[in-house]
Amino acid sequence: MKNLKFLFALSLIILPVIFLAGCNKQDEVTSPSNTNFDSAQYLMIDYFDAENAIEGATLDADLSINPTMLNYSFVNAGDFKPGSGMMHGAAVGWMARYDWNKHLGMIFRKLKLTESQKTEIDVLVKAYHESMKPLVKEFAEANKAIIDAANAQRKAIAQDVKDGKITRREAEEKLKNLNERVRNAIETNPATASVKEQMCANRKTLLDGVRALLTTEQQATWDTAVARMKSPC
Repeated sequence: MKNLKFLFALSLIILPVIFLAGCNKQDEVTSPSNTNFDSAQYLMIDYFDAENAIEGATLDADLSINPTMLNYSFVNAGDFKPGSGMMHGAAVGWMARYDWNKHLGMIFRKLKLTESQKTEIDVLVKAYHESMKPLVKEFAEANKAIIDAANAQRKAIAQDVKDGKITRREAEEKLKNLNERVRNAIETNPATASVKEQMCANRKTLLDGVRALLTTEQQATWDTAVARMKSPC
C-alpha cells in the first residue's frame, strides 16, 4: 500500500513536468523566433533556374521541363508557417545547378533579424513565390511548340537506332546537337524574353523590398551577399 501511495505521489510530480516539456517543445517548433532559414521558402528562383529545369532529350526520354519546377512542388504552402518547411525535390537536376548564393535563408541567418523584420520578410517571400509560380507555367507554355517539335525529332532519331540506320553513338551526337538547338531557340524566343523580363521585375521587387526593411548595418551585409548572386537580368 505504501508503495502504491509513493508511486501515485511521484506521478503527480512527473506528469506535469512531462506535459510542460511537451508544451515547450511545441513552442520551439511554432515560434517565429525559431524560423527555419533552411526552408525551401527562402529559395529565390529566377530565369536561370527555369532554364536549368529544361531536361535534354535522350534515346529513352523526351525533352521536358522538370516537374518540380513546372509544378512548383519544391516549395508548398506549409513552408510559410513559422518554424516549418522542408526542402522539396532537392535531388533534381536543376537544383544540382542552383546558385546557393541565392538561398536567402543563408543570408537572413547572418542578419540577426528582429521578429518584426522576419514577419515582414516572410510576406515578401510568399508574394514572390506566388508571382513566380504562374511565370514558370508561362515559360513552359511559351516554349511548348519548340519542345514538341524537338520531341518529334527525338522519336525519329530513336526509331533510326531501332531500325539499324544509325548507331547509338551517332544518335547521341544528334541528340546533343538537338538539345543545344532547343536551348538556343528558347533563349531567342520573343515570348521567353517577355517572361524573363517579368521574372526579373519580381526579383528586383523582392530584393529591394527586403533591403528596405533592414538597418544600415544589415544593409551592408545584405548588399555584399546580393553582389555574389549571378543575375540573369
